[in-house]
Amino acid sequence: MTALPPQISAFRQALPGMATLIVGHGIGRFAFTPLIPALVAAGLFTGPQAVWLGAANLIGYFLGSLMALRLADRYGVGFVLRASVGAVLLATLAGIPNWGPEWGLIWLAPWRMLTGIAGALILILAPSALLSQVPVSRRGTISGLVFCGIGIGIILAGTVVPWLAQIDIVAAWLGLAVLALLLWIPAWSGWPEKPPTLKSQAAALPSGPGPRWTLPLLCLAAAYAGDAMGFIPHTVFWVDYIARGLGHGVAVGGYFWVLFGIGAALGVLLLGRLADKIGFGAALTLMLGAKALAIALPLFSASLPALVISSLIVGAATPGAAMLTSGVALELVGADAHRGAWRKLTLIFSAFQALAGQGFALLFAATQAYEAIFAIGAGLLALASVAAGFAWRGQRHHKKN
Repeated sequence: MTALPPQISAFRQALPGMATLIVGHGIGRFAFTPLIPALVAAGLFTGPQAVWLGAANLIGYFLGSLMALRLADRYGVGFVLRASVGAVLLATLAGIPNWGPEWGLIWLAPWRMLTGIAGALILILAPSALLSQVPVSRRGTISGLVFCGIGIGIILAGTVVPWLAQIDIVAAWLGLAVLALLLWIPAWSGWPEKPPTLKSQAAALPSGPGPRWTLPLLCLAAAYAGDAMGFIPHTVFWVDYIARGLGHGVAVGGYFWVLFGIGAALGVLLLGRLADKIGFGAALTLMLGAKALAIALPLFSASLPALVISSLIVGAATPGAAMLTSGVALELVGADAHRGAWRKLTLIFSAFQALAGQGFALLFAATQAYEAIFAIGAGLLALASVAAGFAWRGQRHHKKN
């Protein structure tokens, strides 16, 4: 694979990855969160049914994590990423009310699963493929720009969905499809054109030798699994809680989803600077603890300032968790084993995320209450912070030796 010319701006180099992440996560996954109360208000689904559709996306994410490297090896990174963006567009169009043969769970759930598969393919393949083509000196900047795409996508979804939902739910869904179509253009170029050879795949994709599962690495895996389960209350239920649970309406729920996206866009940059100052292990431990408190905050106060703080902190910590976990893994296992370790950690994350999504959906269907969901999420993240603390101790011991 040929490196991109160094004179090209960092934004232009990052644009294909940023665009694919906006589509794969901002539209394919996180745009459904502000859609939930609008779907319920339109009488298309009950609250529990809409949550089940969100959980179907998480199952797809796990399946996509399993398939990513095999598909890239067979068809090439560029083809898989373009097809993934196209799959999100197709699934969004197929989900428009009254366009399918049956507007219901049976029709929409497979399409939500497809968007989950596409999102996983994009997150696993796009950053690595892009970063393998840029100079080492620019990788930090470009990586930050690429991952900002998640937050930008959330901001766009939180703005477009409530605005168009005032017209009707079909307009909101069509707006997301138009966004995906427009972003398909910048997402089209900048990728390897041929299926990678074994040598180039090792350089471009998150494969590599298997890690040695030491106690600190096991603790890190437990922390990442806890984060996978603990952040679901906000990424699935948050807008619905504000819009229907607190009675503020779809538009206000959308505003708080925009705040979540602002936190996500800035969180990677701020947490990266924190990690540079105090270390990745310490930053991960503190971040998970702060995330637990932020998810628990609605249990103590439903005031607007509390909701703002909760939205921003959890938003910042959502993409930041992946960056910090990857950094700790690198320091624990070394550069040679990092790709293999990161792939396994990603699979662990997606598996526990899918399981927890089903569990929270069952709980909400049985109770119709949000409080237990936030309490469980906060407890899981508190345990994750403790596990990260043990990984941090092992990381410090590793450095001393």
